[in-house]
Amino acid sequence: MNNLEVIILTKRSLKAAIAENTYWNGTFDPPFSIHKAKWMLENERADDDDVFAILGYENHSIVAFVYLVPDLVKGADGISKKLFWSQRWWVSDKYKDTVLSTYVKNISLKECSNQIIIRFLGDNTKAYYEKQPFTKFSIRKRFIIVFSLDYGLLVYKKNSLKKIASILKFADSFSRRIIAFINKRKSNIINKDITIENVSFINDETWSFLENHCSKDIVPKNMEYINWQLNNNQYHIVKNNTDKPEYKCLLGSISEKIYNLNTVVKLDNEIIGFISGLVSGNRFIIRYFIVADTYYNECANILVKNVIHSNCTILQTEDSKLGDYVKSKYFKVYSDVKELVSLIHNDVSINFENSIMTDQDGNFY
Repeated sequence: MNNLEVIILTKRSLKAAIAENTYWNGTFDPPFSIHKAKWMLENERADDDDVFAILGYENHSIVAFVYLVPDLVKGADGISKKLFWSQRWWVSDKYKDTVLSTYVKNISLKECSNQIIIRFLGDNTKAYYEKQPFTKFSIRKRFIIVFSLDYGLLVYKKNSLKKIASILKFADSFSRRIIAFINKRKSNIINKDITIENVSFINDETWSFLENHCSKDIVPKNMEYINWQLNNNQYHIVKNNTDKPEYKCLLGSISEKIYNLNTVVKLDNEIIGFISGLVSGNRFIIRYFIVADTYYNECANILVKNVIHSNCTILQTEDSKLGDYVKSKYFKVYSDVKELVSLIHNDVSINFENSIMTDQDGNFY
């Protein structure tokens, strides 16, 4: 590991890096876009000395990265405490068989005084965490529902299929049109008094509806927090070749198609639902699906309409009721249901007994 440099990036040092354009001037490989960096600074739950990332560089090329998000998390007793979501842990292929990965991870734990929470335990990190003082909680399901013969997914599963790429791409395009046509008819809203409005931010009226519905979340929320979470300024949307940055990032926030789509659903001018999802390429990732029980089906149908209108062919959610509803009602090609487990470090003095992670908790895509 020649010329290896490990950088502890705090809120204070990120401010300085943005002011000096340190990671985005072509000298360093940036871990995230400058849009994402500026959004990170707007996290009001982060203090200047809080750690945002651990960066490993070799000759200014990034070789290791741990991404952290400071947040408030609430235990079963209702008391909130600052914890750090460990969102991303990466090391380059060159160093996969070295101690570098464990080294930067251990630095992240030390810098956060072990106050770490992990949204889900990934298959490639199980071996590490099973040997560490972490406790599992919030066992739930992740639904990935596919509405086409997804070319990218097929090739990812079996690389040899690239030999028949033209055939698969045609089948993908044809299947998505047919399935969208079928599901569009299935998602028709019968009650003509229901209206929808796409919004960039929530207002006082929407927050009044959400407040009670979010009261049991493990992350305490207010209007400002949700608006920060959903702020589309964190993404760099590439509109043309001149708008495309010369660098690539480990955090996927640069794309021709990436934004949060937020919908307020009303009946007789009263809010009955709030639906929010990240549209990223052909994937629609649920952030919020909070609806009045009486109008659950209508709001789920509006969600599917949003997926179709955004030209997405993959729906992702950790809401079992929603996942089961979409699976049972709508035409699909494939669905994958996987068990997820969250982790909390044993040094965290919060009781998470019977706590369940929701789509809107710790979701910082």
